[in-house]
Amino acid sequence: MQKTLETPTPRASRFQLWAQENLFSTPLNSVLTALSSLLILWVVYSLSVWAFTQARWAVIPANFRLLMIGPFPIEQIWRVWTVLIVVSLTAGLHWGSAAKGQPLVRWPFITATLIALFALVTQWGFPLSILVPTAVLAVFAGFFFGRAALSPRAVNFTWLGVFAFAMIVLSVDFGQGGVQTRDWGGLLLTMILAVVGIVASFPLGVALAIGRTSQYPIISAICTVFIEVVRGTPLVVVFFIAQLFVPLLLGGSNIDALFRAMIGITVFSAAYLAENVRGGLQSLPSGQIEAARALGLTGTQTLLLIVLPQALKAVVPALVGQGIALFKDTSLVYIIGLKELTTITNSIRNNPNFIGTEKELFFTISVIYFIFSYAMSSGARNLEKRLNTNR
Repeated sequence: MQKTLETPTPRASRFQLWAQENLFSTPLNSVLTALSSLLILWVVYSLSVWAFTQARWAVIPANFRLLMIGPFPIEQIWRVWTVLIVVSLTAGLHWGSAAKGQPLVRWPFITATLIALFALVTQWGFPLSILVPTAVLAVFAGFFFGRAALSPRAVNFTWLGVFAFAMIVLSVDFGQGGVQTRDWGGLLLTMILAVVGIVASFPLGVALAIGRTSQYPIISAICTVFIEVVRGTPLVVVFFIAQLFVPLLLGGSNIDALFRAMIGITVFSAAYLAENVRGGLQSLPSGQIEAARALGLTGTQTLLLIVLPQALKAVVPALVGQGIALFKDTSLVYIIGLKELTTITNSIRNNPNFIGTEKELFFTISVIYFIFSYAMSSGARNLEKRLNTNR
């Protein structure tokens, strides 16, 4: 019998297979996909018409410096540039050490581009011809040095020193008069509050989670009451309590309002983070703890070497989600008089010269929030890939 040659059928592309499985798998899904596509096209068309024909974008470059640093004195702007250059150098070190032995990553190039655009839009009265190249070169110098000589763990500890350096440079009197925290504002203040809240709430939240799962009833009860009370209180109320009771507890009425806000946001975030970590602790099989005890490990060694690393690894997505939520919740500090990004936006739109520019302003700050939130989410995905030991 003579065999007939069959014509090979072309393989469907990956996108076609994905669309067939997820968008057009059933008649109902096909209808929903068509309706959703029409809705998306209508939204995109409406936004495009507004953005290119109606929006008054001149309000953004005219107030961009105010959005970035608030009422920070212009004669003290060198402090912000110094911090920006040091942060650029450390970011380059971080990405260089993380990409050791791997192809060049895109983040140094993205950072350098953002710094250049940042300087051009702000148009500060400073020698930008010197500062911008310095900040850009700091990114690449740190990247190639970190790629050649540093380990990621060393750079991680460097960030703590950078934050302390930034707080000192931004506030301490160097003979020209210091800058009061009431003059900090915009994205600068938002980032400071977010960093303090995320970094400070992490060890406190882990300690609360461990305490809640403790075998000692008193410790467990205290941690449980603290977590449930704070989680049952709105963040706005926590800010007011911090403003009223922190000076009472610390014995002074002249405690800085920013410091009170830092305490409030740290306590609030720690309570939610504790519940996330507790879920990771309870997901660990009890057989591993029994095996650690059989090997002669003490309770502390079992917790630090066996239980806690696996628990934190299991709840990385939840921890990142909490960090993103905390970054956005910093907008609520306006109720206690701090001039963060949203407060500055409201003050600009109330300016008689910029009446009717609410949509442009809030669209811009929503993009700013999205950029930082997406960066945190992207970093978390990369961390999950590195921690994935099941591949």
